[in-house]
Parts: sequence; C-alpha cells; structure tokens
Amino acid sequence: MDSQTIKNARAAANIHFAINLLQEGINALLKRHCGLQQQQQPDFNTCLQVVETQITKLLPDQSCQDQLLKTMQLARATRNRYSHQDFDVNRFEHDVECLLKLASLLGLTECREQIMSFTGCAGTSGEDWEKLKIEGNEHYKNLRCTEAMNCYTGAIHINSTEAVLYSNRALCEIQLRKFDLAREDAEEAIVLNPQQVKFYRILSEALYDLELYEEAVDACKDGLKIDPRDETLLVRSRDCQALVADAKIKEHPVGGGFNHIKTPEVSRNLSAHFLKQASDVSDEDAYQMNMVHLQTAYEISKAHRILHAGKGKVEEEKKALEIYQSAAERGSAEGLYNMAVMFKEGLAGWSKNPKKYFELCHEAAAQKPYLKTTRADIVFPNIGVAEAENAIAMAYRDGFNVDQDDKLAFQWFLKSAEHGCPSGMNNLGLALYRGSGCKKNLNSARCWYQKSADLGLAEAQSNLAEMLVKGEGGPQDASKAAGLLKAAAKQGLPGALIVLQQLQCSGASGAESLDASKKILQGMLDSDDKQALFVMGMNRLTGDGGFQKDLSQAEKCFRKASDLNHKEATFKLGCLLLNQRKSEDAVSFIRVAAESGNKDAQKLYGHILALGHGCDRDVTQAHRWLLRSTEGQTAVDQFIELSNEVVKFEASKTLSIRDLTYPERIDRFMESYLPSGKTKEAFSNMFLNFRQAQENPPHPGRGSFGFDYLAALPTMIVRAAQGSKKAESFFESLNIFDQAKSELKNNNTNAAFRLYRQADRVWHPLPLDMETFESLFSAAMKAFERNPRDADALYVIIHYKTVSKSSSNSELLRMALQCTSLNPDVADYHNLVGNLYGFCGEYMASVRSFEQALELEWEPDWLYGKATSLRLKTSTNQSASRADRQIVIDAYEKYISSNEPDSRHIPKAFFSIATEYLLLMETKKAREFYDKGLHADSMRLPCFDSNDDFPPKKYLSFFFK
Repeated sequence: MDSQTIKNARAAANIHFAINLLQEGINALLKRHCGLQQQQQPDFNTCLQVVETQITKLLPDQSCQDQLLKTMQLARATRNRYSHQDFDVNRFEHDVECLLKLASLLGLTECREQIMSFTGCAGTSGEDWEKLKIEGNEHYKNLRCTEAMNCYTGAIHINSTEAVLYSNRALCEIQLRKFDLAREDAEEAIVLNPQQVKFYRILSEALYDLELYEEAVDACKDGLKIDPRDETLLVRSRDCQALVADAKIKEHPVGGGFNHIKTPEVSRNLSAHFLKQASDVSDEDAYQMNMVHLQTAYEISKAHRILHAGKGKVEEEKKALEIYQSAAERGSAEGLYNMAVMFKEGLAGWSKNPKKYFELCHEAAAQKPYLKTTRADIVFPNIGVAEAENAIAMAYRDGFNVDQDDKLAFQWFLKSAEHGCPSGMNNLGLALYRGSGCKKNLNSARCWYQKSADLGLAEAQSNLAEMLVKGEGGPQDASKAAGLLKAAAKQGLPGALIVLQQLQCSGASGAESLDASKKILQGMLDSDDKQALFVMGMNRLTGDGGFQKDLSQAEKCFRKASDLNHKEATFKLGCLLLNQRKSEDAVSFIRVAAESGNKDAQKLYGHILALGHGCDRDVTQAHRWLLRSTEGQTAVDQFIELSNEVVKFEASKTLSIRDLTYPERIDRFMESYLPSGKTKEAFSNMFLNFRQAQENPPHPGRGSFGFDYLAALPTMIVRAAQGSKKAESFFESLNIFDQAKSELKNNNTNAAFRLYRQADRVWHPLPLDMETFESLFSAAMKAFERNPRDADALYVIIHYKTVSKSSSNSELLRMALQCTSLNPDVADYHNLVGNLYGFCGEYMASVRSFEQALELEWEPDWLYGKATSLRLKTSTNQSASRADRQIVIDAYEKYISSNEPDSRHIPKAFFSIATEYLLLMETKKAREFYDKGLHADSMRLPCFDSNDDFPPKKYLSFFFK
C-alpha cells in the first residue's frame, strides 16, 4: 500500500471518528435541552435535521442561528463526501475545521477538544498563532506556498476567529490552484470581518479562476461598496462582465460568434467574394504579397488542423500557439488574431485574458486589409484584419474589457463589413436593425444580412429569414425564409431548426411545408445530429411538429442528445424524469446541465438541493446555485425560507415524500398553511396550473412567460394575510381568470373575453401559462373572424401579440384604436391605447388617451401611465421649464397618493420624481425621493419585476454614489 493511500485512509478514519463524536454529542444535547427522547440513536444527518427544528431553543440569537445553519450544511456535505467514498485528502483541514466550528456553535466543548486531540489539530498557547502567521508570511514571500499554507492552517487551529489567517491561506490555495478551497477560506474571512476590502479581492479572484464569472462580479460589487475606487475590483469586475457577455453571445449566436462555415458551396462563395480586381483597391489599403505571406498562411492552416485534431489537449494547443506566435512575429495579421482568440478562450494553459485579447486584435486591425499580387490583376484579403475589426466592434458593443460604446462599435462593424468579414456584415446588419450606434435603417440591415447570408453565415441566414417573414425592409417572402432557415439548420445554428419548424407548421411557407420540415428533421436524425435529436425530443414531449406525444420516445431522444453533450437536452431529460417521479436519476442530469451553465437547470438544481429531493439536502449549495442562476437575493432567500418550513413541517408530521414531486411537497405544505376560503381556492387553482405546466412544458418554438410561482407564493400569501390589498388582488385576479377558463371550456367565449379583461385590470400582467393563453387567443381569433366588430376578442388578440412579440408597436396601436372605435365607452381600451401611444413615442396622444380612460372609469393604477408619458414628453423638450417639470412631479405624486404603498409602480414613481428634482438642481429633494424609492423597493411584492434596470434609478444610484 503506497503512502498516499495510507494518508487518505487515515484522513477518512479521522473524519469518521469526529462525525461519530459529534453525533453522540448532538444527541445528548437534544435530550438535555429539548427533552427529545429517541428509541435508538439517529444518524448524523438526522441529528442535524432535528437541530434545525429546535434551533430557536438552542440559539435565541438570529445571527448565531444563521451561522449554525450554514455550518450544519457544510458538515452534512462533509459527512456525505466521506460516507460516499468521495473524499479528497486536500480538503481534510477544511473539513476538520468545519466540524470543530459546529461543535463550538453548539457549545460541545468536550467534544471539540476530543476531535482536536484525535485529529492532531490541538494548539498550545494564545501566542503561537501569531508566530505561525509570521512564519507563513515569510514562506509566502519566498513562493513556498505549501509551507505557508500549512503554517496558516496551524494558526487557525489555535485561533479560528482571525480573518486574516483564512485570507492568507486562501492566497496560498490560489497559487496552488486549489480554487474551491480558496473560495471557502475567502468567504470565511468575510464572515469574520466583512469590512476588509482585501478579502473581496481574494474571493473574486478565486471565483474568477473557477470560471464563476457572474458570482465574481457580485463579489466585486460587494467589495466596491466598501471602497468604490478599488482598482483591482473595478478591473476584475469589468473583465468578468466581459466574459459573461461573451458566454451569452456564444449561447445566442445570432448577434455574434457562431462562425463555422461548413459546406463546399459556401467556400466557393467566399472565394469569389474575396477575389477582387486590383483597380477596386487603393495602394493605401493593400500590401504587396510576398513569400512570407504565403509561408505564414500555409503554417497557420497547419496550426488550425492541429487545434482541430487535438481539441481540448493543452499540449496540442501549445503547438498551435507556437505556430501562431511565429507567424505574428513575421507580421501576420492572421497569426495575431488567432493568438488573441487563444488568450480570450484561455487555451494552451493560459488563463483567460480579455485585456491581451483586445491588444492583439488592435495590432491585427492596424494592418492593411488586402494583399496585392504582382502577376495578376487581383487582390486577396489580409486574413485576420477584418476579423479583428469585427472582434473590436463586438467588444465595444458588449462592453468586453472596454466601456460600452455603440457608436464606436458601429464604426468598427462598418470597417469589418466593407473589408469582407461575413460576421462583421451580420453584426452591421444587426446594428442597423436595432438602431444601435446609428440611425435605424431596415432596408440597409436587410441588405447587409443578405450579403452575409450569401457568404453562408448561419446567423445572417436566420436574421434575414426573420425579416423576410415579417416583411421588414422589403417584401414578405416566407418561402425564401424557409430556405434560409434550412441552410442555417444544416450548418448547426442553435434554434434554426426550431424556427423553421415553427414557420412551416404555421403554413406560412406553403401547404407542403410541414412534410418538408419533417424530412429535414429526419435526415438530420439519421446522422445523429444532436440539435435534431433535441427538437424531436421536444416534439414527442409536447405533441408538436406533426408528431404524436410519446414520453418514452422523448426520453430516448433526449438521452441520445445528452450523450452528445447537448445542454438543453440534458436539462429537459432531467425535468422529464423528475416529473415521472424518478428523482434520483433526474438529479444527476439536472446537475450536469447546471454545471454546464444552463440557468434554468441551476435554478431547478438549487430548488432540489434546498428541499433534499432525490439528493442529500444542502442549503449552502442550494443558495449558491440559485444565485448563480441570476435569481435575485430576495427570491433566493424566500425559497430557502420556504424549503426550511417545508422540511420542518414534514418532520413534525412524519410525512413521507415518496412518490411526490417537489412541487407537490410544497403544495401539501402550503395548503396546510392557508386559511380556507377564496385565497386557498385561488392558490389551489394556481398550483394546479403550475403543475400542469411543469408536466407539459411548452415547445421552444412557442415560448413561455410568467414569473416564478414557487419563489413568490410564500410572501404573497403572508402579505395577503397581513392585510395587503395589492396581494389580495393578486388572488382575486386568479379567481376571475379561473371563471374565464370555465366559460371558455363551456364555449361561452364572450363571457370568457370580458372576464379576461376584468382579471387583467385587477392584476397586470396576469400570471398565465402559455398554453392557456394560446387557447384563449385561438378562441379570440375565431370569434373575431366570425364577427370583426368583437372588440373584446380583439383586446385578447392584442395582449397575446404583445406578449408573444409577434407584431410591431405601430400595428398593435392600430388594432387598439380599432377597439376604441368599435366600443368607445370601454375605459380599458383607451388605457391600452395610451400605453401603445407611449411605446410609439407619441406622448401627448398617450396622455389624452389615459385622461379619456380615467374620465370613463376611475382606475388609480392608470395614473402612472399618464405621469410617465408626461415625463417622457418633457425629457424630449430641450427648453422644458420648471413649470413643465412640476407638472410631471404632481402627476406622479397623484399616482402615489391614490394607490397602495406596495403597488407595482410606486418605487418607479419616487425615482422619477427624484430625477425631476435633480434636473431642477434641487439635490436635497432628489435625495429625499430617491430614499423613498429605495424604501418602496424593499416592500416590492415578489411577483413584480426588479427595478434595478429602470433608467432613473440607475442614474440616481450613480449620481448619489
């Protein structure tokens, strides 16, 4: 037996012994202080679960309770690792420290001393830790990181309350590439001293190295609250935000980097495009081609082959890098650009370096874009120049390592497009389509998309297809759009196959389209294309695309796609298994999808961990995964609180969770909590809809909307019970809409449409699942075809098209005006017109419509729309007077005084008033209303969207910082 095996076995034995000691100590504590008597001694995890239920008796102080809960979760994770033979000897010191801390928090002094003695962690005197710290510092200065780490560990065993010991050890662990351990130590240092900005630097560095860039940004933000000018945190925050933006581009490539050209036809198109007449290119834009250019081009093509063959192998990446570097040193733009990409992606053993990437792109872009030949009247592209120009443009567009600047981005995109880069052409089209950094021009956008699509860029083919379907920038042509989507799908563009199927199922591109779509899908399935397998899995799951619903076939398709590393298929497989009550099997797939960066999977995995559903319960990890999913802190805290209550409830009633889904467990708890009556009935109906939506997810081509029912409901119920009229109205709207569904089911469509309008007024936007809304929309379309004067049906159609984003604002406004023409006495129609006039920038017409709605029927919530249109009108007036701004302030104050304090727009109203006072140079008043807005924001009901991106709030936050 080798020494490492012996070391591992000894570590495992020590931890096992420590856990047994703690188990006995906790059991005795529960008997002594809580009077609990068990027939037989429970295991460690059960002991911890009982402590959770008795925590207020054991520790009255809330902060101590929070520490204990976190430490128990870490201790539970430690026990699970060792019992499952999944321990890591490198974690041994951390695990022992966790168990010692648990003993301390529970007051198990004798148990703590026994653990320290047995594991060899006992210290000697109060001064020893300082000597060890000094010794550790000396080792660290001389780059002896292992020795330094051991000194700090020894010091921690003597004095576990010194934050600097944990932070210093974390620095060593970063140097030794033990990033998970560094993260834990940095977090512990922050718990002990949350005001030391250095600790946030260390934590953000550990998270950066773990490639948890969004969490690293949060750590930087927390540190910048202490020192807003800390240069390290400012730079790291920008780098991490850049890497987050880059990941989003890769995930949704229609605006960026999916640039794989696969077919021979595309290669021929590119060759024809790149060969230009020498007379078309000035000498200022071209070098004379020589043997060095030819030699480096040949060498770089060899490097590409090495990279492709050895994908993921650091040694092969290093070989390719050497070739790129050699070419770059001889002046090759292509060598420079490929080196830049390697820095950006963190290849060849390098860490990701956005700054170096940007510098190398600038070097490449500084070269002339063409190469002239001496023997023929043609020029070639200087490969790497246009590509680098496109990369620089994307950096400015997305704020990648530089401050975001849409105008600069547009200028670089224009250069790249004119120099022949297909991706640059597509991105230029996107900028023109959105009016980003330039004046919006749909005709020009379509033209550049066409040029890029002709060169075979899949993103451009998809973007152009969208314009052709809508008839934007030129005539509508669904048939041509279908052809473009086929080409994009064959290149493997994510989502193209789904959009193609959606288009062809609609019949827009001809009656034979559905069969054509099936043939394309089947052809891709025959070659085991992972995207095709995913689409077929969704078709079988939902019964879409002309296929019958078949869950067993769906599972087969998802499993094959998952084996081919399709993230979304892995997640959908986990969800399918979870709904079929195969929880333990499901968790493994959901975890893999979460680890791959799928936000929905991260959120679901957090829920599962919080409840211990199909896995060991781990609230600490649940908290981390939920935050990683971009859930807000409030929503995360609410779900963790809910999960604690559910687990306590089940333990107190000794309820089984077997054969239950995790939403059913929450349902069981919530129903026991709710009083009888309308609220309980509304909740039951809502939860039934939610469960049906979970079991019958929408096809990706149909989309979905709504908020997180599970996270929001506990607070909504409590707030309603505390007397919040706004929270009560939420449940009231659900009751009204439930009546609308009943009427729809009984074919009483007129009553259903009126009830929908009534429910929407009580609570907007209604929390509907997409399938229910589609049924209502389908009925409304049929009703309107039968009777073109049915304004209520048209009202439903407008709402559906707004949510599904299938019509422009001007088209929606035209339909809404038709509603008011058909029935001018309905206030809801005029309110809708007011909102749409506002979206179209016609602010005075918007104000008049809101006033007309309020004259017909007093609805205080509509006052916000009127006030906002007045503010936006004033903001466009360069010579707005004090009187103009006072009118805006008065309008918002009338909205605030007429509505409940937790109404949806109250915080925005305060922020808007504060902005007006700031523009009037009344800073004190601006601060007063800004603070009121922050207070109102803290009372915000969880089903309302966050106000963090509301422009006045962002501006005020920046100003007052």
